[in-house]
Amino acid sequence: MSASLAVPQFAATATLQFPEWQREYVAALFELNPAKLPQRVMVAELMLRKRLLAIAQKQDTNGERQKIETALSNLHWLMMVLG
Repeated sequence: MSASLAVPQFAATATLQFPEWQREYVAALFELNPAKLPQRVMVAELMLRKRLLAIAQKQDTNGERQKIETALSNLHWLMMVLG
């Protein structure tokens, strides 16, 4: 990730339940520069999909899976509305 797409301070310092993907997700949600939004969303989606693969065979991850699916849906909506 380039310095121009560094995670915003609030996302970097917040206590996150799922830090493996939430930092990039929050950064995409709060990106104010329309030129940077597509790349932010792409990086966030990549992190979400990687995490889905990582937890695919694990037990007791239904809550996280549901949150990831919601996050992917939100990113898709964001790109449709703003992109």
